[in-house]
Amino acid sequence: MRLKNFTAAVLILFACFYAAAETLSLEDCIDRTLKESDKIKAMQESEAAAKSGKDGTVFSFLPTATLDVALTWMPKYNPEGYSSVDMTTFQPVTVPFPEKSRTLGITVVQPITPLWSVSYGYKSLETAEDIAKLQRELSEDQLKLEVMNLFYNYQLLNESMEILNETKEQLQKYYEQAKNFYDAGVVDKRSVLKIEIEMTKLEQQIQTVTGNTNLIKRNIGILINKPVDSFELEKKEVTEKNLSADNSQLEKIMTDNRLEYKLLEKSESISEYSEMLAVQPLIPTLALVAGYKKDWDAGSMKPEDTVFIGGQLSWNIGFDWGKTAFDIKQSKHKKVQTRLENAATRKQLSLQLTQLENDVETKALSIEISKREIESAEENLRIEEDKYKAKMTTETDLLAASLSLRSAKLGLLTAMYEHEVALHTLAITIGTEYGSITEGGN
Repeated sequence: MRLKNFTAAVLILFACFYAAAETLSLEDCIDRTLKESDKIKAMQESEAAAKSGKDGTVFSFLPTATLDVALTWMPKYNPEGYSSVDMTTFQPVTVPFPEKSRTLGITVVQPITPLWSVSYGYKSLETAEDIAKLQRELSEDQLKLEVMNLFYNYQLLNESMEILNETKEQLQKYYEQAKNFYDAGVVDKRSVLKIEIEMTKLEQQIQTVTGNTNLIKRNIGILINKPVDSFELEKKEVTEKNLSADNSQLEKIMTDNRLEYKLLEKSESISEYSEMLAVQPLIPTLALVAGYKKDWDAGSMKPEDTVFIGGQLSWNIGFDWGKTAFDIKQSKHKKVQTRLENAATRKQLSLQLTQLENDVETKALSIEISKREIESAEENLRIEEDKYKAKMTTETDLLAASLSLRSAKLGLLTAMYEHEVALHTLAITIGTEYGSITEGGN
């Protein structure tokens, strides 16, 4: 009675554990991976740093202000002062030396021509922020592909296990038939041993699939930062879907949306801004100046309040212009270099699209081939089973027919999942949704 109660308690605990385990879909796994990824977090910080650098440049557009406050005591001074001339009456007067001096001055300077370089510097930093964002999004896409491959491989192995279990039942049936024939003295023990060997090989294959399934789940657990026993993966069977977009449509989608293309455009923009910034040392500096000065101890030669406004033009002319000329020349060469390298990269991206598209079509044909192989293998196995029952064939031929069918079923399953992964890879790579390039996709 106690044993029954203990068994019931264990079963309840297992039921509670599995009920508590969270079931995660592919989308859940991707979202959690992106959230937990240290690499993505680091790139988000890099993006935030680039934004701070850009936002700080805004203050370079504003004028600079200088505040001067002076308070001076002169303990030794001549109270008799000094002789001077009153400029209003042209009469000699005596001006006493001040015992102290109190002044307040505010000067505001607004550079004009340097704003040209500041604007290009701002554009460069703004583009750098965009590049940091695109690099983060590109890394997110790479993580999506990694998680997607793991998720679909997990599904593939689970469905493969179902086929292997069916084969196990089939071999058990063959074993019982062979054992009956052996017990009846119709065949020798070699027939039984052949099937036992095949059953052991199948157990080894099952163990390999089980180990790989656990390994993949553990890998996903690391990516989403969850214990492997705390979640289950949602079962998701794939169905046949065809590529609905042709090469020209895919090319346009890629040109408009692919992140690498946007990165190339940003790099060309920065090279152009760098060329414009290199010219700045050759431009004269024009600045507007305005200010106010208050003197509480003013005299006839020192006005009490002063307001001034004006401009300043300066131009540094010297041998450093030679260095500037070479800097400009260097920036031009780098701009041309960037454009040529980007042109080569665009060709490689176009070639990659062709490869991805060809991969999708090749795997679609693999599905059709596997279907025909299954049809042929099923018919062959049916014939060999009938012949074996009538003792018109050997266990070797029967087992070969069974192995052929199992291989064909596993081949179809593999082709289906590989085709699904190829479609997802194509969609993510060119920067579009899966359903937009497939028939019946979602």
